Amino acid sequence: MPGLRVYRSALRNLLTLAAGLLLLVAAYDVAVSHTITSAPETDEETGALTSRGRSQERTDLMWGTIFTVLGGSAVLFSLASAAFRRPIVEFTPETLRLRVAGPRKFLDIGWDDIAWVHSGADGDDETVPPRVLLVHVTSADSYPQSPWGAVWDGNTLMVEADSWNLPPEDVAAHAVVALDSWRRRERIGMSGEETG
Repeated sequence: MPGLRVYRSALRNLLTLAAGLLLLVAAYDVAVSHTITSAPETDEETGALTSRGRSQERTDLMWGTIFTVLGGSAVLFSLASAAFRRPIVEFTPETLRLRVAGPRKFLDIGWDDIAWVHSGADGDDETVPPRVLLVHVTSADSYPQSPWGAVWDGNTLMVEADSWNLPPEDVAAHAVVALDSWRRRERIGMSGEETG
């Protein structure tokens, strides 16, 4: 089915956002409100911070700053990921595109170079994890040998698919349809050239 696009699951972004918000709430509590955490020690008579209380206050500010930086980064990362969502897998009429050439780079594998596509759940090999897309090419030599989020096993590219919004077995099924469609077009094109 040419035109299919697979993205990272939105659940991962939501969990990152929730973790970031929790860290920001914890930062506010540790550094300012002390609703859950204990406040720095004060002198009972004057209400002023004791020397131990000043030390506790510095420690609380340090932890509050760390939690703020981590929480803010997690929130910004999750919002940016949602706003600039990029596909992980993309089908075109001529290629299977996999974002394994780098964090933002696609590896284009022509349908003419693909022998078969499966998922780890499709096979009988218990050493292959089920959340993997397997793409077997005629020769791995013409592709990057250290892919990002994937690994070569001979001529088979094993792509980690844990965080996809579609299970790898569904992606494999769509890839088989796209591969068959490409092969039919090629056969029709070749027979048209022969008769023409």
